[in-house]
Amino acid sequence: MDDIRKIVITPLLVLFLLAGMVSYRVSANGTEPPNIVGEFGVAIDATTGEILYNKNAHSKAYPASMTKVLTATILDEQMKDEELLKVSSHAANQECLCLGLTEGEILSKQDAMKALLLLSANDVAVTIAENVAGSEEGFSELMNQKVKTLGLKNTHFVTPNGLHDPNHYTTPYDMAIITKEAIKHPNVLKVMTTRTTMIKTSKKEKTISNLFKFQRIRHSITGKPGFTNAAQHTLMEYLKQGNKEVISVVMKTDKQSKYSDIQTMANYSFAHMKSANQVPEAR
Repeated sequence: MDDIRKIVITPLLVLFLLAGMVSYRVSANGTEPPNIVGEFGVAIDATTGEILYNKNAHSKAYPASMTKVLTATILDEQMKDEELLKVSSHAANQECLCLGLTEGEILSKQDAMKALLLLSANDVAVTIAENVAGSEEGFSELMNQKVKTLGLKNTHFVTPNGLHDPNHYTTPYDMAIITKEAIKHPNVLKVMTTRTTMIKTSKKEKTISNLFKFQRIRHSITGKPGFTNAAQHTLMEYLKQGNKEVISVVMKTDKQSKYSDIQTMANYSFAHMKSANQVPEAR
């Protein structure tokens, strides 16, 4: 009887010990990620691209105006700094947010980028597309070529402004990599970090302010929010703490939670950048 008890008890003790070790490792390393309100989220190391936080990071969703980060990148690559853009009737009649452009109005590349990224102007986005590629369709080809060169397989863009189209989608991870590429462009990064500036066109002068709320997030360098009814609220941010740099993206969240979602992912990521080789998905 004693022998039978030993046979039963010994494996149970081993199991309890192993369970305790696993529990200790999770607790000690803090690998259990916090949850966010958003349905999709990611944080990556802005230098290496390593995923630091993952909640459905490779699932497709609608980016809304975060799209304009790629539009600005392509504008910077395709047009010289001294070039001018002319507004068409089609561009002037976009669904707003808008700068309020009229047909025939002319603005500089720099002012177009400011209105695109700070004011999130949809009329300016279409003006950029038409001046760079001749049409929105031609510009979407450039966008998808750029996505392909970045090695992204779960993204397809149709519009330069992110207005809803069922075939216009990305993932939090892909959007983070697009941002990682964008901030390599000094012109793009400089504009994105601007809070208030003056824009001058052939017909108007206007002071605009960045729609991104810098004060809402600790360590934030810049960001790009977005919203459509289909996408709900989206937000991308580039953050820095000491020598640690993080890009964080949340998609399909609500207005009250988008900044706190980013802060939650960023805090977790900054705390785990040195230790985590593989980060589990949030539940």
